[in-house]
Amino acid sequence: MRKIILLMAVVLWACGAPSQVDSAKAQENQRAPGTKASEEIKAQDEADPAHPFGAALPNGLLGPQEATDQWREVAPQNLLYMKTLHGITLIEMAPEFAPTHVQRMRELASSGYFVGLPFHRVIKNFMAQAGDGDLVKRPPPTTKPMKGEFTFRRSPEQKLQVIGEDRSANTGFVKGFPVASQSDALAMMTVDGKVKAWALHCSGAASMARTNDPNSANAQFFITTGYPDWLNGKYTSWGRVRAGQKAVKQIKLGEPAYPPDMIDGLALGNDVPEDKRARVWVLRTDGSAFARYLESQKGENGTYPDICDITVPVHVEWADATAQLSQVQEEQE
Repeated sequence: MRKIILLMAVVLWACGAPSQVDSAKAQENQRAPGTKASEEIKAQDEADPAHPFGAALPNGLLGPQEATDQWREVAPQNLLYMKTLHGITLIEMAPEFAPTHVQRMRELASSGYFVGLPFHRVIKNFMAQAGDGDLVKRPPPTTKPMKGEFTFRRSPEQKLQVIGEDRSANTGFVKGFPVASQSDALAMMTVDGKVKAWALHCSGAASMARTNDPNSANAQFFITTGYPDWLNGKYTSWGRVRAGQKAVKQIKLGEPAYPPDMIDGLALGNDVPEDKRARVWVLRTDGSAFARYLESQKGENGTYPDICDITVPVHVEWADATAQLSQVQEEQE
């Protein structure tokens, strides 16, 4: 496997190809942050990066204890705890969109593979990338490259809360994830009764890095800190930051930085004892509370902001996750 990885590196160098995630368009495509969308929510997540609380609840929105039918609790097998010197970041994985990639992240996180690896490629307003064991002379994982899961098949029963358009597709939210999708009307003309959809790389998207080969992703991942829309449909987005995005944005810039910021811990929720887990709820984007929340996000002209400027409300109840993450790290080592 090490020879294969080294060979890929040689081929990329010879071809002049970009390293893993294409940043050629990063400068020309930088988006200015939205001024309308959920500034109160973003502010609370950035208030304490060591113990982020997710999104603040907008006025009039009841929490998960008072409005249980309007919230969805993230299952522990779909929650990653990532610790850096800047704090803890909670990432929800989306097996409905990218089942193979989610399973890979579960396996590598549970094995302790990521602990002690550097963020070796961090570009402002673009992304932070990690997962290359060669940089610290760590044996490569025994896992094999995966077939790209750039799109998924969405049933009309998997409701899309439409708020806009992206070229010829609708944009909206599925289970709190920003996605683009073909119209439901096309489902009646397909064999499986479903339509093509893909996750958007809005800021906070967790995605898999790869070479020019679309089926080469293995263990390297990245988290977006801007909106590189040219990655949509070309890279596999397998999850989304639910709390602690400020910690990601504080990761030291560089390709690589020296010395780089490291992954101090990356644990799967299932590996954290139940009484030590953080509990994360995401507002159901197919519910009436979210519909009312969306109305509050409209501008003076009555239109929604860009989908990436809408923050889905999140509620987090913390146990002693920081201490427990250290314990999990020690057990993995």
